[in-house]
Amino acid sequence: MKYIKPLILGCLIFIQNISAQQKTDNKKEINAIIEKYSESVIKKDSIAFYDLFNDGTVTWCAALMDKSQNKEIETNGKEKARSNYFSGTYKGFMRSLFRHKSTEDKFDNIHIIEDGTVAAVTMDYSFWADNKMTNFGGKYLTLIKRDGKWKITSVIYSLELTSYFKQPSLIDRQKEKKLQLL
Repeated sequence: MKYIKPLILGCLIFIQNISAQQKTDNKKEINAIIEKYSESVIKKDSIAFYDLFNDGTVTWCAALMDKSQNKEIETNGKEKARSNYFSGTYKGFMRSLFRHKSTEDKFDNIHIIEDGTVAAVTMDYSFWADNKMTNFGGKYLTLIKRDGKWKITSVIYSLELTSYFKQPSLIDRQKEKKLQLL
């Protein structure tokens, strides 16, 4: 009897350690997906990029932030201002990169929530074309673990246009996110 309690406690600690290791491994795998995403954009490697996504329908949409939308209307008039929303596909995004000599999608302020089967990733991004930042904002990915591999099921992001606004520093963006959580 005196050995049962330590045995049960040992088993519980072992199970907890395995669970913690799996969560760590999942986050490493998801971070690797984010790195491959960025590398694929830089190299314009459609094969590697497409492999990151789930088969079937993948949501791909974005919305222009209010400040940029208001500047668009102010600059171009309501009739000529671009829509504040668009949707497309990850394949269409990849094809659009070939209009530029160089492209890069930079990510920081990355947060991953996962349960071993599904995951949500929030991050700040800045998109660069021909060595110039064109837009920035928040990017939100959802993923599923299918057949043992993480796959992206949606990419949703906001756009702030650098032709009107400068991206705030990482410190300022982190402060803003903390205030939003309060």
